[in-house]
Amino acid sequence: MPPELAETGTFSSGNVPVSARCTPGAPEKGSKNRSSASQIGTVDCAGLSPWQPMRRHELEQLGIQLPVLATIVLGGLPGPPEWASKLVSIGVDVVSSGAVIDTPETFLAAVAAAPYRAVKATSPKDPEALIAAGARIIETVRVLPVGIYRFSPDEAMVVVVDGASPEVEDPNVAARVIVESTQDTPPSALWVVSSPGLETLSVELAEEKLRALCECAYRARLVFAKQQFGAG
Repeated sequence: MPPELAETGTFSSGNVPVSARCTPGAPEKGSKNRSSASQIGTVDCAGLSPWQPMRRHELEQLGIQLPVLATIVLGGLPGPPEWASKLVSIGVDVVSSGAVIDTPETFLAAVAAAPYRAVKATSPKDPEALIAAGARIIETVRVLPVGIYRFSPDEAMVVVVDGASPEVEDPNVAARVIVESTQDTPPSALWVVSSPGLETLSVELAEEKLRALCECAYRARLVFAKQQFGAG
C-alpha cells in the first residue's frame, strides 16, 4: 500500500515508508534524554529493497557528489529559514533553508549561505519557480521534470532521528541500526534521515538532534571503512 500523500506536495513522518522507518533502539543507560525504539518505529531495518535506492547517477549528472550514508533533514526547522550555514557547521550533507515550504527567495538565500553544499528545496507550492531558481533536489511527492532529483517517500532511507520527538537519539545505537540496515541494501544506496517535525521543537533541541544525526552517520561510516580496510 503506497504512503498517503500530503496535500502540500511533501510527506510527513506519518507516511515515510514503514519498512524504511528504522528504530534507533533503546536509550543509553543512565541517559534521561534519549529516545527509545518505540518512538521512531517498530519494524526491522532490513529489507529496504522495495524502496528506491539513492540514485547516485542522477546526482552525479547534476554535479552533486555525496558521501556514503549521506545525511538529510526532511521537513522544516524551527525559527527563521536561515539554517543553511548552521547545517553546514553541524555536518549535514544535504542542507536546506529550514523553511517548511520553500520559495525561490528562501532557496536562493540558502544557496548563498552554503555555496559548496548541495541544497534541497522543501515542498514548494510552485516547483517550477524553484527549478527556475536553480533547485536540483526537491523534497516532494509531485512529479518533476527529468533532470531534477525528487526526494520522495519511496527513497531507501534509514530514519534514525524522530523529528516529532523531543528526546535526543543515541548516536551509538543509531549507528548500529544503520549498520544492520545494510544487510540487504548497500550503504551507498541509503540516505540517513531526520524525519519531519523538527520545526515544532526549539532551535537548541533541533540542533542537538541534528548533531546526533551526523554523529551516527559518521560512526557507521567508520565501521564500514574498518571492514573494507580489514578485507583488504
